[in-house]
Amino acid sequence: MNGNAVKQPFDGLRVVDLTQGLAGPYCAMLMAQNGADVIKVEPPEGDWSRRLGVSLGPERTAAYVATNRGKRAIVADLKSDEGLNLVQDLVSGSDVFMESNRAGVAERLGVGYGALRLINDDLVYLSVTGFGQKGPYADRPATDAILQAFSGLMVSNPDSDGAPRRIEFPVPDYTTGLIAYQTLVTALYGRAVNGGGCHLDVSLMQAMLLFQQQGLIAREVDPAPPHGSPVPPTGTYAAADGFINISVVREKFFKALCKVLDLPELASDPQFSSINARRKNVGKLLPPIEAAVARRGLSDLSASFAAADVPHALVNDYQAAVRDPHVAATEGVAWFTLGGAPLLPFVNVPGAALLRPNDRRARIPELDGDREEVLSELGLR
Repeated sequence: MNGNAVKQPFDGLRVVDLTQGLAGPYCAMLMAQNGADVIKVEPPEGDWSRRLGVSLGPERTAAYVATNRGKRAIVADLKSDEGLNLVQDLVSGSDVFMESNRAGVAERLGVGYGALRLINDDLVYLSVTGFGQKGPYADRPATDAILQAFSGLMVSNPDSDGAPRRIEFPVPDYTTGLIAYQTLVTALYGRAVNGGGCHLDVSLMQAMLLFQQQGLIAREVDPAPPHGSPVPPTGTYAAADGFINISVVREKFFKALCKVLDLPELASDPQFSSINARRKNVGKLLPPIEAAVARRGLSDLSASFAAADVPHALVNDYQAAVRDPHVAATEGVAWFTLGGAPLLPFVNVPGAALLRPNDRRARIPELDGDREEVLSELGLR
């Protein structure tokens, strides 16, 4: 399916996106990939993610590209009457309004839910915040690192000395974006069935607690996070020419692993007869497996594990992952040029039409780049 030719689920739906950073823009980008007309409204200096991290040219970074493809963009200074009037005009004919200010800021700027519902009472209004709309932390600034620390994620990812460690990828932002998307889509379905708008609040805090619910429950029963894998010999091993991850979560996988590595004595040893037994005797279990893996190359190991149905994966960097032949076979990624940057991988969104050459959903908006078109549609030109 080509995104330019196929009617998609959100064709005809308009989203006014005032969010900045990663979480809110990622949610809005998912709406755009499914056909919504997303108008990104930025302050005069632009979304701050335009200057966040690896640059892909003026006012454009990997972070901005990843979370804003398929949108149109216009600048509005909400501290001016002209800017506020423009946003109000957009809202009057839109289905969704999104903002990512701290609690109370949108109201002070004149774009709170109470003000905008007077213009459009069917509006689905989504706030993406750090800590929500109420409570003692509602007015605190929040970032990816702050929420990794607050939510317990750092403690569950300790370094070799046991100190809490941040995961380098911004997990809270993208997790919140996904949860915001499902929250928004659910509300739109409710509006279609029952009518009426609503105000939704999705916080990074709530999203990260939901994301880690299994860990929250487990730590109430067993307060000490496990050292190493909770299901050994699951883990990452050094082969002769790289690293491979092996996942052994069932007994049949353990027996198959031992057969592939020619370690029948491990499979028959009572010390390793169950997950709990292997955890108790992990110090005896791992050395022979590490030695057996280290003697063989990745291709040989992967082929043997695949034939024996042992769950495994080569440890890829990002460049290897997007170029894996399986990714190509499933059309998981489409490649696009962007200014002076090299070919860039744009991941196809599950359920949405596949990206094709010249697809409008692959366009990256320039700062205020769609002003004339948007104003003309509003009858202001």
